[in-house]
Amino acid sequence: MADVSARTGLTEPEAREVHRLVMQGWIFSVFASMGAHILVWLWRPLVYGSQVVPPDWRFFIN
Repeated sequence: MADVSARTGLTEPEAREVHRLVMQGWIFSVFASMGAHILVWLWRPLVYGSQVVPPDWRFFIN
C-alpha cells in the first residue's frame, strides 16, 4: 500500500502536485491583480500634477 498521510489521504507526490497547482493559481492571481491595478492607474491616476484629486471628484470633498 502507498504511503498515505493520515490527515489528508494524499500521497507525497499527490500533495506536491496539489501544492504546485495552488501556488500557480496564487501567482497568477497576484500578477493579474497587479496588471489590473496598473491599467486602472493608466486610465485614472489618483494624483494629477499639483492637484490631489481629479476635478470631477470635487463632490466627494466637503
